[in-house]
Amino acid sequence: MPFVDLVPDAMGHGVPQFSAVLLLSVIGIGSTAGRFFLGGPADRMGRSCALMAMFAGMGFALAIWAVSKDFWALAVFAFVYGVVYGGWVAILPAVVMDYFGGRNVSGIIGILYTSVAIGTLIGPIAAGFAFDMSHSYMVPIIAGVCANFIAAGIVAGTSKVREPITDMVEPT
Repeated sequence: MPFVDLVPDAMGHGVPQFSAVLLLSVIGIGSTAGRFFLGGPADRMGRSCALMAMFAGMGFALAIWAVSKDFWALAVFAFVYGVVYGGWVAILPAVVMDYFGGRNVSGIIGILYTSVAIGTLIGPIAAGFAFDMSHSYMVPIIAGVCANFIAAGIVAGTSKVREPITDMVEPT
């Protein structure tokens, strides 16, 4: 939703068009940083925990958007959202491997990213409809906050406890 609705929302708050469009680049910069710099820490802290943090981070970032009215506050939202969104993209395939192993991992990731594509199709349309009805993006933004916190809760509730891996067979 931010990729489609951030620019018109910013312009609705009086941000000039050039600056509003620049916010998309800020998301992109943050996303690139998240993809490069969050994988290593995720491996150290546990990828499920990191995925939960990415969902919570997207929820918190969307909450920033909900209260932001000027360019700089929206730029903070855009960067934070970009970082955690990029981290989510980087971490998700490894989490799939942790949960399901290597068998059929391509198909599982394909299904996951297809569901994201469906959300990407429906989300902006639903947000636009909500805006047309209320003249505000607040309802879809709050829905995004809630959806991300629910996703974080699901990850927390389904996280596997890691057992130590041993390559040695016990003597018989």
